[in-house]
Amino acid sequence: MSIVPMNQGEGNPSNPFALWDPFLDFPLPPSISSFFPGFEFGSGSSVNTRVDWTETPRAYVWKVALPGFTNEDVLVELQDERVLQVSVESGNFMTRFKIPDNANLEQLKANMRHEVLVVTVPKLHRLPPGPANRNVRVVQIDGTD
Repeated sequence: MSIVPMNQGEGNPSNPFALWDPFLDFPLPPSISSFFPGFEFGSGSSVNTRVDWTETPRAYVWKVALPGFTNEDVLVELQDERVLQVSVESGNFMTRFKIPDNANLEQLKANMRHEVLVVTVPKLHRLPPGPANRNVRVVQIDGTD
C-alpha cells in the first residue's frame, strides 16, 4: 500500500491523502494452488509454514515446518489414490501430495521434532502388482516437543 494524493472528487474530500491499493482491481486466480501443482492449500490458510520434498536413492521425504504446533495438533493421512494429506487440528493448514508408485506405503513413517514434521516413505525395489488399496489410513506421528 502507498500513500498518494487523491485528485479532486475522489476519496474522502476532508483527507487529501488516502491509502491507495494498486492491486485493488487486479484480478487474481481463484486458487494459488494452480501455480503449485501437487499442493493444495486449505481455505483461510494462515499458518506460516514451509514444505520441502526430497527424493533420496532409498526414500521420499517430506519436511513440513509447523511453528506453534505439536504432534498432537497435526494429522497425517494416507488417502485413496496414494495421496498423503497433512493438516492441523485447527483447520488453518492443509496440504496434499501424490506419492509415487514405487513407494512402500506399508513402511510410511512420520516424526515430529522441534515443530518440523518429517514424513518418510521408503522406495520399493519393484513396482507393486495390481490396483492400489482404496482406504484412508491415519499415520501416527512419533516424537516429542
